[in-house]
Amino acid sequence: MKKFLALFVAFALFMGIACAKDIEGIYNNNQVVYYPTSDTWSNGGMTEDRVVLTKKTGVGSGSYSEYYYSNGKQAFTLKGNFEFIDNGNLISVDNNGLKYSKVSFKNNEVKETPLSDKELKEIFDADVIKVSSFENGEIKVHKPFLHKKTILLVNDTDKYFHKYAPIPAKVNKTDVKGLMTLYKYGNVKFKHFDDNSVQLLIKVR
Repeated sequence: MKKFLALFVAFALFMGIACAKDIEGIYNNNQVVYYPTSDTWSNGGMTEDRVVLTKKTGVGSGSYSEYYYSNGKQAFTLKGNFEFIDNGNLISVDNNGLKYSKVSFKNNEVKETPLSDKELKEIFDADVIKVSSFENGEIKVHKPFLHKKTILLVNDTDKYFHKYAPIPAKVNKTDVKGLMTLYKYGNVKFKHFDDNSVQLLIKVR
């Protein structure tokens, strides 16, 4: 009976553990296609109404994303350092600032519009947690028993999180540093890789 119960609990935990939303990122030298008429994006396409752009990772502490036309001329630079396409939208992620936006390129002019909480929840399939809601650098997050919980940290303060990442690392399965899957009770630290001090502490209860 005890063995059966242990197997049941293990199975339930396995079923409850899941990674965050599967995100197909755009990386250095990857191409994306922009359609000016519909103001939409894709990873490829052969229609006449299209602009092919190649991503280059800019040199510098922020490693910002730069996009170039086919002739090698720079089209624009984004504030973020990671992008992916979701339902025809180019989503830009600023991992250093924990901020997220939708990119438009109308009339060859780039515009980054911050995503609303509702949009963030739908795009990332996660509960939004604002940095301003942490008290003394800590916050408690409820996770139902035998179920995983996915959260997205959103920075609504003037704080900066360059080279920060979640600890333990296994809670973060994507290149979106603020997107975490919590699958057991305990503490998750969001901290600088070579600093012993904890910037943000998430208490999973």
